[in-house]
Amino acid sequence: MRVNARLEFQIGVALLLLLTTISLVAKAEEILDRTVAVVGDRAITLSELEEQLALEALDQGVAAVRTPQRYREVVERLIRLRLVQREMSLAGFSGTMDDKVQRQWEAMKENFGGDAAFQKALAQQGLMEETVRRFLRQQLDFQQFVDFRFRTGLAVTREEVESYYEKEYKARLPAAVEPPSLEQVYAKLEAELLERRVDPMLEDWINRVRAQTRITIVDTALKSSGATAP
Repeated sequence: MRVNARLEFQIGVALLLLLTTISLVAKAEEILDRTVAVVGDRAITLSELEEQLALEALDQGVAAVRTPQRYREVVERLIRLRLVQREMSLAGFSGTMDDKVQRQWEAMKENFGGDAAFQKALAQQGLMEETVRRFLRQQLDFQQFVDFRFRTGLAVTREEVESYYEKEYKARLPAAVEPPSLEQVYAKLEAELLERRVDPMLEDWINRVRAQTRITIVDTALKSSGATAP
C-alpha cells in the first residue's frame, strides 16, 4: 500500500508539473500571438508583425530595427496587404506560378553572394526558408494583381518618354556624368512613367476599400499610425 501510495503521489506530482508546463507554454504563445490589429474578420498578430519586420529587413539587406515608428509602418503595410489579399480572393486570383517564386528565390540568394551567405542572413533574422518563400510569393502576387487591375491598357507614348528623358532624367544626373542615350534607358524610363500613373490609382483604390472595411488597431502603441477605421 505504501508503495502504491508513493507511486500515486509521484504520478500526481508529475501530472501537476506537466499541466503547469502546458499552461505556461499556452500563456507564452498567447502573449507572442496576441492580436495587434483586425482587418475585417482577419487578425494581424504580434508574431506576424515581428515576422514581417524581419522579412523586410532581409529583403533590404539591413538589420531589423524595432522602434514604435517602425512597428507602425509595418502594421500599416500588413493592413494594406490584407485588403489586397481579400480582393484577390474575391476575384478568384490564381496566384504566382512556383517557377517564378523559385527564380525570385535564386535571385535573392545571388544578391547575398551565394547560398552560404544567404543562410547566414536567414539565421541572423531568425527566419526559415519556407517563411521567406511565402513572403516572395506574396510580393509577386501583389505585383501581378496590380499589373492586372491597374496596368492593363495603360500606355506611355514615345513623346512622353523623350520629354521625361530631357527634362528630368538628365537633370538628376551629376553634371560630370555623360548621360546614356535615350535608347539605352528607354525601357527603364517607360516603366517609371507607368509607375507614376499606377501609384495614385492604387492608392485611391486602397483608400476606397479600407473606407468600406472595419479596421481596428488593438495594440494602443500602434494607434498613432492613423490606421483605424470606423
